[in-house]
Amino acid sequence: MSIISLAEVEIIENTRHIPLIYSVCSDYGVPVAEPFFDYDEEGEPQDFGIDLEPEGPNLEDLESVDLSQFIYDVSPSQFTETAIRVPTVGKVDPFSFVGREYLRRIYDTPAQRLLLKAGRQIEKSTSLGNKLLCYACLNSNFKCLFVAPSAEQSKVFSNDRIKDIIENSPMLAAYTNTKMNQNVFFKKLINFSQIRLRYAYLNADRVRGIPADLVLVDEIQDILIDNIPVIEQCAFHSPYKLFVYSGTPKSLDNTIEHYWSNFSTQNEWVVPCERHGTPKNSSTWHWNILTESNIGKEGLVCDKCGESISASHPMAMWAAMNPIMEDNKDKVTFEGYRIPQIMVPWVDWKEVLQHQEQYSRAQFHNEKLGLSYDSGVRPLTRGQLKRCCKPEIRLGDIEHFKRLSQGNQIYCGIDWGSGENTYTVISFGGYFGTGNFSVFWIHRFTGQDLDPERQLDTICQMIAQLNVQLVGTDYGGGFYPNDRLTRVFGPQKIMKYQYNPKQKKKIYWEQTLGRFMCHRTEVMSDMFGAIKRKLIDLPNWDDFRDPYGKDCLNIFSEFNDRLRIIEYKKKPGTTDDAFHSMLYCFFVSMLQHPRPDITARQKDSGLPRGQS
Repeated sequence: MSIISLAEVEIIENTRHIPLIYSVCSDYGVPVAEPFFDYDEEGEPQDFGIDLEPEGPNLEDLESVDLSQFIYDVSPSQFTETAIRVPTVGKVDPFSFVGREYLRRIYDTPAQRLLLKAGRQIEKSTSLGNKLLCYACLNSNFKCLFVAPSAEQSKVFSNDRIKDIIENSPMLAAYTNTKMNQNVFFKKLINFSQIRLRYAYLNADRVRGIPADLVLVDEIQDILIDNIPVIEQCAFHSPYKLFVYSGTPKSLDNTIEHYWSNFSTQNEWVVPCERHGTPKNSSTWHWNILTESNIGKEGLVCDKCGESISASHPMAMWAAMNPIMEDNKDKVTFEGYRIPQIMVPWVDWKEVLQHQEQYSRAQFHNEKLGLSYDSGVRPLTRGQLKRCCKPEIRLGDIEHFKRLSQGNQIYCGIDWGSGENTYTVISFGGYFGTGNFSVFWIHRFTGQDLDPERQLDTICQMIAQLNVQLVGTDYGGGFYPNDRLTRVFGPQKIMKYQYNPKQKKKIYWEQTLGRFMCHRTEVMSDMFGAIKRKLIDLPNWDDFRDPYGKDCLNIFSEFNDRLRIIEYKKKPGTTDDAFHSMLYCFFVSMLQHPRPDITARQKDSGLPRGQS
């Protein structure tokens, strides 16, 4: 067997040019088999080359060929067209940008940060998979990290966008062999590049500590915005630091809209209508940004004259609505692209018109047009919150609160925070003869009090001085602070609460874990309902408004397609710690003062021993 060793040929230094070797060998009639990998006795790779069929020429036969003429940088789009085969109905076809000209710039952009805001089924995930494979194959020792909201979504992406593509593409198959580690969440190529797949929904713990050169986040609209900085730190040590985020927008308060409106170039595919202005002077034409106003009865129409236009017009192009300028270059760090369904070549126009009639306004804007829609319903209004604020409850000195607590059962709620866009907030409340639960003291820890030890010392002092009966704490805040409180006050006083959006019961005591498990949406809804019905008294509005009132008003509701439930989120870049602190305080009080008018106690909740 004749072998052309890459080291011997001396025309490449990394595997980015392997497709060109294939091309060279093919041009000179050399049948090409898959690359080989030699190992030493310890299993370490030693050499890499391309095996040729027995009838192929020896290396000397190619000495007269100037192989250097074939060496050039390969762009992701060129690699995609050359190497990637896409399975379709009944066959496998080479990937082509014909009809997809708008994607070429997205593939080849030199931007380090890329954001795709798109409608459904516009090859968003396909583009992510192709870019991932391009970078992994074209660069040796390149580490890729893909993150989705759920494990199932990561598995589907791994099988459909990576495994199937590699198996159907001979060139890509050459980058793997049976000795390489290949599973659903981890894939290794023979050029030492790695592809890891993870998921992050409520937290990013599964992503922490994974080094990456390229970070891809799909369905970012369903990932909590607080998890994004954690995911990004995976690329901290990388010389590349490449990020690609994509998703289908929801409300104007969603994660994807936060990055799109505040930090991206907001590129739109603009389509000209030559009927306006001078025919041969494109600067005088009317340029359409594709929205619902461009939907005609038979296809795209100009939003100015109503005549037919084409998204594949040779002059159609990407245009930045928020271009990078000298005064915003430090803020606009994402190159953003919006891709609505109405611009793709395979759009079924009858289906578009049908869905325009059948879908809700939010669904049509989100799923078809790739536009955010302000469908989020705020569970509380400023007026509802203000009506619960009592002028006589003032956030004053500790002596006033100590006198107020004498002879009354006092309860405490703590929501732990890190000090980085989330703060530790402690609330105190009880019943003082009005029939309502009164939150009479609430405090956010900032500045020097962010120090964990100083914070815990202050909290322990507060609890002791007010002779608190029960303390409800945020389990997700970490083991150490809850453990410290338990050791100081005992397990009968410290009650931990953990949110779980998937459980069927509203709230129950999990004996094996030693904490209450709460359905997040359900218990938050109960708290909102109690405030709306004025069953909870809050401090004076002037004292409570900022930051505690803002924390309550930062929350909005949104439908989660994956879990098929309404869930509560906070506006990106804001806090909601005070609300959760009051919730823990109120719910822990129900262990001694049940409120069936607000929330029904589960018959099989199995309360901890000693609690009624």
